[in-house]
Amino acid sequence: MLKLGSLELSSPFILAPMESVSDCAYRRVCWDRGASLTWTEMIRARGLTRNNKSTFDLIDTFDPEVLTGVQLLVTNEKELVEALSKLEGSTSAHFKNIRAVDLNFGCPSPEVIKIGAGPALLKRRAKLEAIFSALGEWKKKTTLPIGAVGVKIRLGLNRMEQDQKVYLPIVELANEHVDYVVIHARHARQDSTEKPTWSAIAEARTRSKIPIIGNGDIVTLDDWNRLRRETNAEGALIARGAIRSPWVFRGLRGLGSGTPESLAEIDAAETQYLALADKFGTKPKFREWHREGFRRMRARLNGETLAGPSLPANEHMK
Repeated sequence: MLKLGSLELSSPFILAPMESVSDCAYRRVCWDRGASLTWTEMIRARGLTRNNKSTFDLIDTFDPEVLTGVQLLVTNEKELVEALSKLEGSTSAHFKNIRAVDLNFGCPSPEVIKIGAGPALLKRRAKLEAIFSALGEWKKKTTLPIGAVGVKIRLGLNRMEQDQKVYLPIVELANEHVDYVVIHARHARQDSTEKPTWSAIAEARTRSKIPIIGNGDIVTLDDWNRLRRETNAEGALIARGAIRSPWVFRGLRGLGSGTPESLAEIDAAETQYLALADKFGTKPKFREWHREGFRRMRARLNGETLAGPSLPANEHMK
């Protein structure tokens, strides 16, 4: 069990917020297979402040049975406060299902960095403290059922910032204002093919009074046991592993294989996904992604060479 703020999670394994992947229907598929907390895809706070309908539509927290939080991308504390007030003031009933808020300081997209958001903020400690404080204060007074607030960071904007250990003061700031920190153990110039630096998570853990959640190359129970042994991390955020197989959570919990064991199992998961997608009005971009994903699961199970281009990696998952 993992406790984040007042949220008591059934396991340490959390489904990551992923653009074009983390829709309401797929979150339910992963939840039913062992995920203990899920996130919407990253939401741009600026879109909320401007009442952008497509931005609000991405907050698809329709399923009250699945523990779900909203991850926001912000540039400053004023924008954050205004975005949070938009969430709270919305008349949409499903917004009342939001149970956590996370701030993204890890997305390596050039367009995110260009506007001074994400990893571009990691060295701006005064601004980060103002943002963290605003989030913590909002949690104390919100009428939404928010159990936890936290932040996701990388090790720096680049290798130089990683070497300067800019992530350590951020953890110390977080101690005073939020409930947890997720550390993606790569800097923003690295992609998923490069080995994460788990030792940085271990170092951050020594500075932390709140739970540290590790992110980066955690797919199997052996990976989790090694992460816990080497870093003392309390939880794991699962991204690419959950794209490849929603059964990854079953494997991480030691309850069976982390991959589907039969075509019937894949068929049942896809049927569940499509029925939920119909129920929740899921956008085509999500449906197309996951139908291709299920096709690839079948091909791997059959030992087939995968035809067609690989599933595209978006910037958020690098």
